[in-house]
Amino acid sequence: MLYEFSDTLKQIKLKELDENLLTAGVVTLDALKEGLAARVGFGAGLIEECERTEGRFRSAIDMSDGHLFAIVSVREISGEQDARDRVGLFVKKNLMLIVSLRDDDESIPASLEEALKRMNAKTATLERLICAFFERLLSRDGSDLERFDQRIAEMEEQIEDNTTGKRFNSEVLALRRQLLVIRNYYEQLLDLFDAMLENEADLFAAKQLYHFRTARDKIARLSANAQLLRDSLVQVREAYMAALDYNANRIMKVFTVVTTVFLPLTLIVGWYGMNFRYMPELSSPYGYPAVIVLSVLVVALCLLFFRKKKLL
Repeated sequence: MLYEFSDTLKQIKLKELDENLLTAGVVTLDALKEGLAARVGFGAGLIEECERTEGRFRSAIDMSDGHLFAIVSVREISGEQDARDRVGLFVKKNLMLIVSLRDDDESIPASLEEALKRMNAKTATLERLICAFFERLLSRDGSDLERFDQRIAEMEEQIEDNTTGKRFNSEVLALRRQLLVIRNYYEQLLDLFDAMLENEADLFAAKQLYHFRTARDKIARLSANAQLLRDSLVQVREAYMAALDYNANRIMKVFTVVTTVFLPLTLIVGWYGMNFRYMPELSSPYGYPAVIVLSVLVVALCLLFFRKKKLL
């Protein structure tokens, strides 16, 4: 699927490819092997790089011999943690090819088509085309990060209301791992745009580099937001652990009060459990009621003392 910019945007076939006209498209690795690679100068080394199955975010960026090539892992940040597309970005004078290496939902061609529809064919440039494609990929990331922020706020409310579940800590750690993957995704894109801004192969017009700076600034803000959310989760976890400690301390305080209240009673029971023959209380008709009154009085005084000290 190739699109050519002339007076209008039109879809073309491989044999119609004109190196003097701006062209963009999404192709498969099989299409490259069948002849497209030789037609556009896509070397055998780049094909080997595409065939590697590594799904890492960081990859080498090759900018030499009049072209730029990079493997880019693309992900929807609101999706599953390990779900990601994988594409190869090949750029040379008047040409941008997206090599689809993994795209289960066919979102890459759709993103390119959406980007192309928003561009003016008469004023389109290679730099604007690249930025439009990546901006389309990132179009929903701001709102997705906002949902992460809302979830963190809900976690803080759960801690305040003491309604956290048994898996709360696991959920916090899972969110931190997910945000780490998202941050690495943005860092990968920052590396790519830094390389394009350096423009070592002189692929891009100096007057058009501001498009890359604008896109890079947006990605940098998204990366900073992802890191800020990770830092917020650290604070959430610390607040959760502090709440657990506070609840444990409250329980221990209750146990301490109960133990302290019953300690004098234990002494009284132990004292009158010795059963010496000449203990006068044993033969007194008021001995048993007196011990009861004494025990109640001791409990009442202890409770009054703890309430006065605001321990109850």
